[in-house]
Parts: sequence; C-alpha cells; structure tokens
Amino acid sequence: MQRKRPTIADVARAAGVSIGTVSNFINGTATIKGATRERIEKAVSELMYRPSAFARALPGQTPRTAADLATLPRLMVVGRVSADFLCRVDVLPHRDDRITAQHIEKALGGPAANLAVAAAAVGAPFALDVELATAVGDDPESDWALASLSKLGVHALPIRRTVNNRLSQAVVIIETNGSRTIISEPFELNEFDLTANMDIQPHTRPACLHIEGFHYESMTGSIARFHEAGWKVSLHSAGLPASVRTPDAFAAMIQSVDLTFINDVTLREIFGLRTPMATMIEQTHAILSQIKKRGDVVLTLGEFGAVVFRKSGAPPIEVPALPVDRVDATGAGDSFAGIFLSLWLHGASLEDAARYAAVGGSLTTTVEGAQGYNASFKQLEAALPGERKKVAR
Repeated sequence: MQRKRPTIADVARAAGVSIGTVSNFINGTATIKGATRERIEKAVSELMYRPSAFARALPGQTPRTAADLATLPRLMVVGRVSADFLCRVDVLPHRDDRITAQHIEKALGGPAANLAVAAAAVGAPFALDVELATAVGDDPESDWALASLSKLGVHALPIRRTVNNRLSQAVVIIETNGSRTIISEPFELNEFDLTANMDIQPHTRPACLHIEGFHYESMTGSIARFHEAGWKVSLHSAGLPASVRTPDAFAAMIQSVDLTFINDVTLREIFGLRTPMATMIEQTHAILSQIKKRGDVVLTLGEFGAVVFRKSGAPPIEVPALPVDRVDATGAGDSFAGIFLSLWLHGASLEDAARYAAVGGSLTTTVEGAQGYNASFKQLEAALPGERKKVAR
C-alpha cells in the first residue's frame, strides 16, 4: 500500500501547533519560539515532510522576512481560497448536452485569494504585508494552495477546516466571448473572532481588515474590535446575504466600514435602479449623499471602469477601464479591489487608486484564470493610457 504523502496539517498535528504556525516556520514569515520550533522540526523530520515541489517551482516573489514585512502596511483578507478548474468552451452547453472543452486546467482561485494575490503583486513602491485568513483541509491540495500563496507573497492563516476537510474547489466554464459561469462548493467560515489569538494592537504602520460580503454578518463584532485597535476595514459586496440587500441595511453596512466595493448589478438590485448608466451614477450619488458618517464607496462597472463616491459627498470620481480583448472576466473585480487597497493603504488619493485598479482589473481579463495576470506597479504604470503623472501620496 502506497504511503500517503504527509501534509502541512499532519506536521501541525504532530507538533501540537496550528497550521498557520507551521506555515510561518516553513516560510520564515514570523518569529517562532525555540521550544515550538524544536517540536516542528522534529515533526518535519519524523514525517519526512517536504513542501510541494510544484509549488516551490512556481514563479513569484521571494518571501520576505518577518522583520521586512513589519515595516509595510498590513492587509488581512478574510475568505475563500480554492482550486479552480478552468474549462474553455465555445458556448455554455444546454441541459443534457455533452461537449468537449478546448482544455481543462487547474489554477489557484477563490475571491479572497485572488484579491490578496493581486494586492501582493503590486510591489514597490506600494508593497504590502498581505495575510489571508481562510479555511483549508488536511489534503495535499490544501498544502499546495498554502505553498503557492506563499510563493505569490501572501501569508495564509488557516483559521478553520473546511467541512469536507479538503481544499474548496470550483469549476469555471469560460466561453469564447469571455463570459464565464462559476460553480463552487459551499464555503462558510461561520462566526469567528480574529482578535482572540492574533496580535491586532495599534501599530505605527497602516493596517486594514478586508472581508467578503459572504462573511459580513458573522464578522460585525470583529469589525468593531479591529476599529478599536486602529485598523481600517474594507468590504467587497460579493456574496452579501439577502438581509443586507435592502437600502436601510446597506446604509448601515457602509456606515460600519471605511471602504466598500460594489458592482453595478448588486447596487441596482439594492436600490431598484433601472435607468441608463449615467443616470444611475447620478442617482447613486444622490442616495449616498444622504447617508451620513459613511465610508467611501467604489462602484465597479466592468468594461466601463469604476466610480468612487467619496464619504465627503464631493462629486464622484469616474475612471475608465483599459480597452482590451477580453478572454476571461473571472476575478477582475477581485484584482481591482486588491490593487486599489495596495495604493490606498500607502496614502494614494482615491482617484489614483481607482485609476491604477481599473487598469489592473482590465489586464486580468486578457488571460484565463483569476490569477493569470498579476500586475506589478511597473506593469500598471506602463499600461496606463495618456499622460503619466506621479501618484499623489
């Protein structure tokens, strides 16, 4: 009988520590106490554990040391990481059809992971210390995902095990015109308190907690505690439960966070807007201007760019998308938000953050997979149309 290859979860169990602690040990992303280090080293030796050779071969950034990371603004993203199976077809099949895909490829995915990777990829002069609080299992695929994230500059914090104790999976069916259909497994972190076993005390560096709409209701307590500790909080509206998709509930939500990303489909649904885009933007500005003491709201419009509705009530900031030949729109909104946050946390203006994010979101659609094009700041600047001006910081 062939011996099962040990995973990072096996090492954690044998050493009596968390998966996140083992990840820190392997990647050198945090200081590990002597006794804990010895237990992990012993477990690694006895289990003959080796990180995935495939993950080690992935192109990406060399992980920074804990000391280096401590000097950068901190971004903690909460949500899903998954193995995405990308299927390219001419057109989405009908019921009972049998078709042959042009290809089926596996790639790292998940909305939160996509955002975290995009934020980490921007790099100097807007480099971040990026963490992903997520759920994984004990399987080799989870091991692969954690190591892959590390190679891409993201420190994963496994705070839950998935229900089926393996990495979440999704099937992404991509059509020739760039449209996609995503079929994903249930993923729920349930109620949890990130402040219980984590250092979130005020620091001299900026820090931001970013959460997916899926987890908004279960994290309302954590939002307050992070704010008390001096953090900013941002939110992506994807997956907002029905209870928050009402005008009053949405108003309360954007009053509780510093920055909200929302797409036009969700916003139209919440406020019942059926007008053309230009009129919809005017109506949205009028509605949001009536909500006092709210955070900034960023409305993404896909191939038409984005609009920033400032908390001050000043006129909206409209930025265009980059004209591109769209191959796959999966993860474009995640990339937009990740790039926006990288500039925003460094003090860039809302307009600059949105301009560069719109370019990055467009570039993401030119290749297959949500993480097929992780643009650096130099690549974003080179692709920015028109006159390049220095980013205001």
